[in-house]
Amino acid sequence: MRVKRQPAARRGTAAVEFAVVLPFLMPLLIGLWEVGRLVEVQQVLNNAAREGGRQIATGSVSISTAQTEVVNILARNGVTATARQITMTNVTNASRSDPTTCNQMDQWHTQIQIPFNSVRWILLKQITNVTTLTGQADWYSMKDVPISVNTTIPSS
Repeated sequence: MRVKRQPAARRGTAAVEFAVVLPFLMPLLIGLWEVGRLVEVQQVLNNAAREGGRQIATGSVSISTAQTEVVNILARNGVTATARQITMTNVTNASRSDPTTCNQMDQWHTQIQIPFNSVRWILLKQITNVTTLTGQADWYSMKDVPISVNTTIPSS
């Protein structure tokens, strides 16, 4: 006949191990969370800048209208910005700063800069040393060159 042994008491072992690992695990998780937020907001800024640049490239809206659209896109994605943080410049010729009067194939650069403190979730500055987030996009004006069409039918 075999005698069964009683297992050694291990009550509370998991709690002690968790308490030992927690000080190392928490900063890692908080840092991962903060870097994830940084990447998310960076992507939102780039997408908003791309949409603003696309609107400017049509040649049918003013800069203020495109800036308002970018601000609205950012707000829908939880990022607060003002039109002053959005710059749209004609790289080809700075004197043609109105998209409705620019030439076809003028290059437009859209840039959004916001402070990272306005979107960060963790207030500890030791996690990341990023202070400003920037989203940017370049587009070429797609404004059509007007053509004239002779509407008279030739007679033979």
